[in-house]
Amino acid sequence: MNDVTIIDRFLDTFSRYIDSGFGLLHGEVAFLTATLIVIDMTLAGLFWAMGHAAGQGEDVIAKLIRKVLYVGAFAYIIGNFNWLAGIVFRSFAGLGLTASGSTLSMENFLQPGRLAKVGIDAGAPILKQIGDMAGFPEVFVNITPIVVMFLAWLIVLLCFF
Repeated sequence: MNDVTIIDRFLDTFSRYIDSGFGLLHGEVAFLTATLIVIDMTLAGLFWAMGHAAGQGEDVIAKLIRKVLYVGAFAYIIGNFNWLAGIVFRSFAGLGLTASGSTLSMENFLQPGRLAKVGIDAGAPILKQIGDMAGFPEVFVNITPIVVMFLAWLIVLLCFF
């Protein structure tokens, strides 16, 4: 139970697989995004041509600029989603650490094994007391305190996981 670094290794492996998935899907996402952009711009041009042919003079340049900005922002978000998600995650994690007044650094925060180790160390005195009370004849006399302390140990452990 002292080796909690497996949590850190699992998180690292899981993050690596997620990040590699973004790389694998990048080509298909880029193709679909480009196709949708072409369809959107074509429809905008057709509506402009039909409106112009019907004699409804509209401000085409303003609509075109708005459409280009909308499509460009959408394409930027899709193309850089992994990077933008990382920025948002780090920002909110840093904000939470700052707002809570924690002295925990961002590097330690992203290593959940350290937090789990603190929880295991915090629950160790409870387990030691349970062990002192759990001899053969004493276990029947002390069953209620043993159960209550075991539940307290579980709650302490769950608070750190």
